[in-house]
Amino acid sequence: MTPPKTQTKELLDAMHKRLQVTFGKTLMVELFPENPANYRLNHPRGAILLAYGKSSFGGSEANDAVFQARTLVIRLTLVFRQLNGKDGVIGYLDEIRECLTGWFAPHCDQACRPVAEQFIGQVSGLWQYGQDFSMRATQLQAMVPNEPPLPAHLQFEETP
Repeated sequence: MTPPKTQTKELLDAMHKRLQVTFGKTLMVELFPENPANYRLNHPRGAILLAYGKSSFGGSEANDAVFQARTLVIRLTLVFRQLNGKDGVIGYLDEIRECLTGWFAPHCDQACRPVAEQFIGQVSGLWQYGQDFSMRATQLQAMVPNEPPLPAHLQFEETP
C-alpha cells in the first residue's frame, strides 16, 4: 500500500500540474533536479524548475493541541536560452506570475502570491531567474493512537 502524500508534496504536485497545463506546450516544467550541477536544459526555449523553499509557522492557535498557520514559499527557477524577446525569460516572468497569483493550492486558506523575483545569473548561455511564491496552510498536530484523547470540553475564542 502506497503511503499518502504529504502536504508539501501535494502542494508541489498541484503547482506543477497548474504550470504544466498552462506552459507545458511551450516550456519544460519539472521539479528542481537532485543534482543541479549536472542539469542540462533539453528544451529549445526554457524550463520552469519547482522546489520547496521554506516554511514559517505562527504560534499555536489552541491551548490543548497544536494548530498553527504555516506560510510556505515555493521557489521557481527559470532557465532560459534567451533573455528578451518573445521566447525570453523576462516575458515569462510576467506570465508565470499571472498564472499563479490568486490561485488556491490544496490545503491552503490563502491564495498563492508572489513574494520575490531575482536574477540568479547567466552561465554557458543560459539565463536564470528565481521567483518565490507564498501560500498559507494549516499545520495540525498528528494524533498518536496511544496518547490520551483531547479534552471533550474544548472552547474556542474568536479574535477580533
